[in-house]
Amino acid sequence: MKKLLILFSFTLLLISCEKWPDFLIPSSEVPRWLKERISHDEKIIESNPQSGLESSAWIRYKWNEKYFFEYRNAFSSAGPEKYTYAGDKMTLNQEYLNFETEKCCKEIVWKTSSYIDY
Repeated sequence: MKKLLILFSFTLLLISCEKWPDFLIPSSEVPRWLKERISHDEKIIESNPQSGLESSAWIRYKWNEKYFFEYRNAFSSAGPEKYTYAGDKMTLNQEYLNFETEKCCKEIVWKTSSYIDY
């Protein structure tokens, strides 16, 4: 009976664990909204490698003692989209301009195999 309970507990643990993409920083430092977005993009890439997402990455920066994330895609005509840790998109204003000139500590969070850093 004890072995059965241990086996059941182990099985339940495996089933309940979420499978996240491979991150280049600790998974605990990636916000849930970003994990979900990356998982979604990976599914699209898997089903359609010519989708244009195959050359993208998420970059993390530090500014004012907080983390911000930038989405880059070589095929996008728009500039890189920037997000707060909470997932709010940054708008073009003075704070945005300050971020651009003062950001530091660039770290790649996730990238595709075809991504070329610029």
